[in-house]
This record gives sequence, C-alpha cells and structure tokens, in this order.
Amino acid sequence: MNTIKRHITLLFILIWHFSFAQQFTNYTAKDGLPSNHVYKMVQDVKGFIWIATDKGLVKYNGSDFKKFTTKDGLANNDVWGIYPTPDGKVWYLSKTSKLGYIENDSVHAFESEEKGEIFNPILSSQIGNDIFLTSTNKTHVLKDEKWRLLQENKLGSLDAVRYLKHPKVSYFKTTTLLDSLIIQDKNNRTVKKYDFNNVLKKIHIRGQITDSLFYWVNDKQYNIINLNTLELYKRTFKDEIGIEKSKHVRLNLINNQIQVSGEGFIGVLDENLHIKKKYFIPNNLKAHFGFFDKIGSIWLATFTDGIYQLPIEKQNVNYCLVNNSITNVSYVNNKIIANVFNKGFYKYDTLKGEFIPYINEDSYNYNATFINELGTEYYISKRHLKAVKNNIIKEVKVDSGLYNVNDKARQLVFFNDYLYGVYSVGINKINPNSFNVEASYAQSGINHLFVFNNKLLVATSNGLKFFKDGEFKPINFSNKEFNKSILKITKASKKEVLINTDGFGAFISDLKTIKQLPDSEFLIVNNSYLENETIWLATESGVLKYEKINNNYSLKEVITKSDGLPSNSVSGIVVKGEELIVSTNNGIAILPKNKENNSQLLDIYFENVRYNNQAIVASCDAVLNYVKNNSMNVSISSLDFSEGNSNLLYNYRLEPIQKEWIYSNVKTINFNDLQPGEYELEIQSNAIVKSLNFTIKPLWWQTVWFKIASVLLVVIIIVYMSWLLIRRVQVKKNKKIIEEKRFSELQLSALRSQMNPHFVFNSLAAIQYYINNNQMEASEAYLVKFSKLIRQFFEWSKEKEISLEKEIELLANYLDIEKLRFKDKFEYTINLDENLKNKTTKLPTMLLQPIVENAINHGIFNKMENGNVTINFKALDNKQFKVEVIDDGVGFINTKKRGKRKVKSSNVLADRLKYLNQSGYWEISYSEKELHPNLNDKGNRSTFIIKQL
Repeated sequence: MNTIKRHITLLFILIWHFSFAQQFTNYTAKDGLPSNHVYKMVQDVKGFIWIATDKGLVKYNGSDFKKFTTKDGLANNDVWGIYPTPDGKVWYLSKTSKLGYIENDSVHAFESEEKGEIFNPILSSQIGNDIFLTSTNKTHVLKDEKWRLLQENKLGSLDAVRYLKHPKVSYFKTTTLLDSLIIQDKNNRTVKKYDFNNVLKKIHIRGQITDSLFYWVNDKQYNIINLNTLELYKRTFKDEIGIEKSKHVRLNLINNQIQVSGEGFIGVLDENLHIKKKYFIPNNLKAHFGFFDKIGSIWLATFTDGIYQLPIEKQNVNYCLVNNSITNVSYVNNKIIANVFNKGFYKYDTLKGEFIPYINEDSYNYNATFINELGTEYYISKRHLKAVKNNIIKEVKVDSGLYNVNDKARQLVFFNDYLYGVYSVGINKINPNSFNVEASYAQSGINHLFVFNNKLLVATSNGLKFFKDGEFKPINFSNKEFNKSILKITKASKKEVLINTDGFGAFISDLKTIKQLPDSEFLIVNNSYLENETIWLATESGVLKYEKINNNYSLKEVITKSDGLPSNSVSGIVVKGEELIVSTNNGIAILPKNKENNSQLLDIYFENVRYNNQAIVASCDAVLNYVKNNSMNVSISSLDFSEGNSNLLYNYRLEPIQKEWIYSNVKTINFNDLQPGEYELEIQSNAIVKSLNFTIKPLWWQTVWFKIASVLLVVIIIVYMSWLLIRRVQVKKNKKIIEEKRFSELQLSALRSQMNPHFVFNSLAAIQYYINNNQMEASEAYLVKFSKLIRQFFEWSKEKEISLEKEIELLANYLDIEKLRFKDKFEYTINLDENLKNKTTKLPTMLLQPIVENAINHGIFNKMENGNVTINFKALDNKQFKVEVIDDGVGFINTKKRGKRKVKSSNVLADRLKYLNQSGYWEISYSEKELHPNLNDKGNRSTFIIKQL
C-alpha cells in the first residue's frame, strides 16, 4: 500500500513540476533585495514578509523592499535567522556580539552580560514572545537589556538538551551511544526513555517550537515530543510525502502553524503532526526553504536567485504547452483541439489533464472544424488539409502546384449542399464528394465564414456581408453604420450573433440592429465562447466574462495574467465542466471557471507622517504646536502581495474639515495651513480602515477663552456704540417731528385764517348784490342763511377736524346761499353712501368748501345755461372713503382762457394737503379730470381719497 502511495506521489510531483514551473514571480537584487543569497523568510503578525540575506535584513510589503543593515544598527549584515513574535517584534540571529529585534522599523541590539562574547545561536527557539539564544552548549535570554546566561552545558556531556521552558520537564539526556532519549523532570528524575537510534547520531536541528512541543529534524525524518503527555511522534519523509531524504530541512512556527520545509518541498503539520498540506518545489528553482503565508501563497528562498512567490490564485491553475504559441483552442467533434504554431493540432487528454499531439504539422495552422452534415473533421494548415472520419485520417489534395501551398480553403463551412472555403482573395465553392472547386467568388479581406439561419455570413475587414446568388451583399443595420474589421462570428442565440472585431470590441446583432457589449470598446477580440447566457471573450487584454441579466449583457469579471494566465494575449477559450481552457501566445492555462477572488490586501497603514518636515509617530495621538502656513505630509502604504499591485487605491478624509470620502491612488496626502483643533485622518481600502489622530495646539491668542473674551468685548462695544447712535438719532428725529408738527399746525391755522375772509367776502358780495337791486326779501333770506353759515364757520373753524355730518350741513348751507345768489342758476345734489357713518367719520375742517366754491364760481358761473353740482361720499374700506365734487360747468381749461389770474383757492388747497399729509394724522390724495372732454362745456370732476391715520 505504501509503495502504491509513493508511486502516486512521485507521479503527482512530476505533473506538478511540469505544470507550475513558470507561475512564480521572482524577486532578485534587481528588484530591491540587497543580495540574491537568501537564508530564510518569515511573516510577522501584521503580515509583512521578512527576508534574511547575507547582505542585510529586508521587510517587504508587496511593493517596496525596506532594507536594514549595519547602517541602521545591525551588528552584522550576514543575518541567517529570524523569529517574529506575537508582540510585533522581529528577532534577528547571526554570528556576532550583538543581537536583538526590530520594532516599528527601529533596530535594537544588545550585548551579552559577558563582555565581548560572540553568539552562535544555531539552535535557538522561540516560545511566545521569548527568544532563547541557544548554541551547542549555552542558552541566553534577554533581561534588563542584556543577554543573560540561562544554562550552560559542558562540551561532550550526555545532556542532549539542557534547558526547556516547561513546568514539569527539565531537560533531555542520552547515552554514550547516542541511541536513546531520556526525559528528566524538575527533580532530575527519569520519567520517560525512548529509542532514539539514527536521530542524534546524524546532523540535525533541534529546538522547542511551542510551550509543549520539542522537535528534532534531519534529512530523513522529524521527531516531535509532546512535553505535556511525553508522547513521541516519529515521522519519515518517505512515509509522509514519498521523498527518501532532503537537504536543509527545518521546522518553523509560522502564522500559528507548524510548517516543515526542505529542498524540494514544503508542508503544514496537522494536529497529529502528519504533513497534511504539501507543495513540491520545482527542481529548476533550486529553493532550499519555503512556507505558506496567511492567505495561502507560497514563498521560496534560494541561495542564488533571490526569492519566489506563488500567489494562491495560481495554485489552482494547470499549464500545458508552456512557451508555445497557441493560435486557437476549440471543440471539434467533442474533442478539445489546440492549434499549436508550427507543431500541429493537439488533443486534450482528460485523464492526463494535458494536451497530446494529434495531427503533426510543421507549417502555419489555419483552422480545425467539424462539418456535421458530412460527419467529418477538417484540419487545415498552410500546406495541408486533412480529413478525419471514423478516426481515419486522410490527406486531401489542396496545393496549387506552383507554390505548394493550400489556397483552396483556409476555413470550411457547409451551405446549401456545398462546402465553402476561404482562400486568399475570396471563397471557393467546393464539391463535398470530390473536393473539387466548382466556382470561385472574389472578395478581398474575408476573415471568417459563418452559417446562421440559412444565411452565409461573411466577416470582412470592412463590415459584415452575406453571400447569395454568387454575390457578396452588405448587411446594413437600421440603427448605425457598421464598417469595422470583423475577426470572428459566433452564435449568441437563435436570433442573434456575436461579432468580434479587430480593435473595436464585440457586438450583438439580430442582423437588423447592432449594439456593443458594454466595456468592450477598442478591444481586439480574437474569439469567443458562449455557455448558456454567459459570454467569454478571448482578447488581447485577457478574458472577459459577461452575464445576461434582464436581456442585457454586463461585464462581470476580467481574467488576466495576474489571475494565472500565461499571457494577456488570448487566442481562444472553451469551457469544460467547471474548467476554463484558455489558449495564449505563451501556452494554455486550465483554471477554475468560477474563481474565488482572494484579495491579498492584508493592511493599509501610515508609512511616514511629517508636520513641518518633522517626523511624528503615527501610532500616537500627537500634539503639535500651531505654526502659520504649516504643512502635514502623510505617506500611505499597503500590505498587499497581489501581482501587479503597484497602484494603491484608497479613500481618505480629514475630519472635521472633510466630511465626504476622497478617492485617491497617490501614496502621499498633503494638507496645508491647518488651523488649531483636533483632527482624525482616516484611510480606507476594501474593508480596512485606519485612523491617525493628532491635535494642533493654538497660540495664546488662538485659544477658545481668548476668542470668547474678544467676542464679548466686541459685542459690548458694538451694543454701547449702537445705543449711543440710536439715542442720538432718536433725539434728532423726535425733535424734527415736533418741529414739523408744530410748523404744520401753524400752517394749517394760517390757511384756515386765510380761507375765512375769502368766503365772507364772496358771501357779502352776494348780499350787496341783492340790496343794490332792491330785492329785500331775497337779501333778507340770504342774510339769514349767511348768518347761520357764519356762525357755523366760526364755531367749527376752531376745530382741526369735523364729522362728515357737520361737513355736509356746512356745504348744504353754503350751496343754498350760492343758489340764492345765482338766482337758482344751478341745482345741487349731495349723495351719502349708506356704509359711511356720518357722525363718526371725520375729515379736515373746510377741506371741501374751496372745491365746491370753484365748481360754482368758475364752472357754473361762466356757463350760459343752468348747471348742476353733485357731491358724492363713498366708502372704500373701514379706514378710507372717497369724495367726488362734480359740476357740468365750462371746465378748468375754458376758465383759464377767460382769465389770466390763477385760482387762489386751488393753490391754497395744494399747500393745505401738503401740510395735512406731513402732520402724520392724514393721508389725502386729490385729483381732477374733465367730465365731458368732447363737449364745449367740459365740466369737472374733483376727487379726494381721505384716510385718517
């Protein structure tokens, strides 16, 4: 059974070596290593890869190699041992007088308590955060910044291991024959004895690897003893992985896993200390050490070629026909056929998982196809055409005789009972039985023929055509002009085809309209494969995967060299079960159809932070002094071992001045003139978020208390000055109002005094007229009315305002006197709106009388016929009313023509209205307009709008 297991293992090793040799990424001194001579590599708790070389120590984050040498504090550049501890330190070992650790990129080195002692810690151990420097006879531990001697053995003693860190087991002993292992407890009593033949006698490495496990390893086996149970586990490499022996074998605790490594393999031990996960290193890499990192990627160290990395994405990829140019891969009669340049056609062997020669051909391969109607496979090259039917291969004569090349058919399709083949300047119509050309049709630039829905489609360098009745006719699309160079046509559905172009992407068409596959613009699409509602495009930029959702295709995935392709120049693609078989110009890759996206971004962090060119520690809440025109420069780095990770993509924001995330691919962030305050700089990539907190202290005049006091003082000054200004303005305003009010009252009194003799003069003139004409009765009646009016006038003229009732009574008495004086030459009417309260509604005293006087003396008086005077009082709202004085006299224009003297009462009215409006008690407007503009006697309408404030 073991023999069968070893044979299977050896077969697996051979296949593995063949398939995976070219997947590795190699880093050498040209890429940033100090030397190509690498002893060992580890991964620390944060995820950084540390590389020990003969020219210094290196910290690698996936893009940058940070070197540590004697210039940085190492006592010796020849570092061959490194141990990362859970507390974030990386301990370095070499043959020197100072050893220590690196923490936060600072080198710490410590001497022995014995001055001048040189360490040779070839058997050192790491247990938790403690490092035990162990040589063949001494063990040291770091205490109080000195390496203190913990245990010393006499050279040649029978103590196999003198010091152990364990509560029960003290040390191991052996015999003079070195064939036994004797376990001693703390009381120096023997508690267990094991047969240890062929272990201690051989050159080996030993050490305590955990708090409960101790190991011995040599070129053929490893032995591990459990210090708690005292059980010994013996494992040979022959039984575990089928290898008789190996060089440079070591056991290491990496990422909480015990990993074993030697020349040609690496492995991970399970809970029973068997090698459960293994990887066989290709011989040509000449690696002597390797390990699996946190994600599962493989790292290898060499003595001559630097280091190698195999990402986890590439570990599931199988490679065939490596370093060969494959012009296409396709299904031919249920076979998967690869067109190998200058070698022929290879068939995929599903049992072996590789391509094997099928039809040899040393010239250029054109095409391989299966004509279902004829049950025949055709393999076409530059010089030959071979037909395969019932597994019988026959040569078909195709050479022209002159150049001994195939110019009959570079591709074949079956259409309307004939074969049609592409040749250099058109297509040939070929008899399928005799294979003779029956007709040739010229058309340059043909790249592909495709039969679809009883049409022979022709892909040309100038768009899509179809062949019918011996002619090539263009296919014109209704939605756009299409004259792109077409390389291949594939069936997309019963009604649609997929058109692949040379540099313009891929298109879907029902031969009536055409639309582009999104995100395929300007791609060279060499080929395509359709599986249900999934489209795979073989392009010069890798493989593009499209899925149909709601009758529209959308790009879901791009597979490139970083995902395991030998090259991004993809010529063909087929799907076989759950595998994707991709042909490129550098071989074939067989990879999972549905690959897992394992991001190798482990962390993003602040590499360097400087404030005004002074470095600050990113891990601490820095307190900085404010400086005018200050600058903050932050360098961002990532811990990412993805292939081609040169561009770091992340978001950042500086709160509280930036609320929204800002996208960036630049590794440096700069801020200028930051004001005093507390800040938090956040960076984000994928699900990783890191923050940097710092405070900028204000100067004394920038403190909050100073600003509050300053604001309060300014507010007090402003309030006081405002109060003084307002007080001064108010005093001036009040004084002005009092003066204006007094002046208005004086003016109104004067006007009233001026108006009274005017009215009296007119009235007395009328009485005199009657007396002179011996009209005693009329003069007596007039005199009675006049005396009554005079009495009312003297009583009410003392008042500033009177009621509407009194005003109407006064106007009626006045109009009666004037009517007597003019011998009933006019009639008058006074109309009062029922909505007006005549007892409570007020108006200025003697406001209307001058207008009524004008209407009679200047309007009616100059009229040849009798006239009418109408006075209307109409309510507008609760606070204002309108008064209209209407006469049908000669009008104001005719009055001016007859006399040059200005009507005095009108001037008085204008002045009176001015002062009434200035008094603050009234708002009165006045207007005049002709009553009958088109008649000789134009009349007049005078209107008051009166509002008491």
